[in-house]
Amino acid sequence: MSVYADVQVSRSAKALEPEKLAKLVNMSKYPVLITGGKLLENEKLVDVAVRINEKGIDVIACSASSKPLIERGVKPKFTTFSLHYVTQFMLDPDFRVEEKSIDLAIYLGFMPYYLSRVLSALKHFSKIKTVAIEPFYHPHASFSFPKVKDEEYYEMLERFVRALEVRV
Repeated sequence: MSVYADVQVSRSAKALEPEKLAKLVNMSKYPVLITGGKLLENEKLVDVAVRINEKGIDVIACSASSKPLIERGVKPKFTTFSLHYVTQFMLDPDFRVEEKSIDLAIYLGFMPYYLSRVLSALKHFSKIKTVAIEPFYHPHASFSFPKVKDEEYYEMLERFVRALEVRV
């Protein structure tokens, strides 16, 4: 059995430590956090998403993940049913969120096989950098956490959030 989210790639993601991933986010002009359905079943992921939003990073909520976020005071820029729907917009180079062009997308709370296809599309057909802060290594992302166990995963998320700078 593979330890990867997907293995059919020509260019693999660079697996980085959380602090280095946070540095990439800190250097980007307009990063967004895109959240998935796992937030509905995992309060720890909701907490991470809320804390990332508190650092000034806008949220795009998919798969009803907006419900626990809104309950915690987050106001997503978009709430949509499908990650594929959001990706179609992001593939358009003229797409803007309040006149800002997304240059980096952070993904949290998705099933690996579902996220893999979207990351592949963005890798091959857009200039947007992608960061997968998931427990699986995602070769289609620009950058990814390595494959880790649950206890290590939550520690890595904590390190990532602590290393993010507050955006103004």
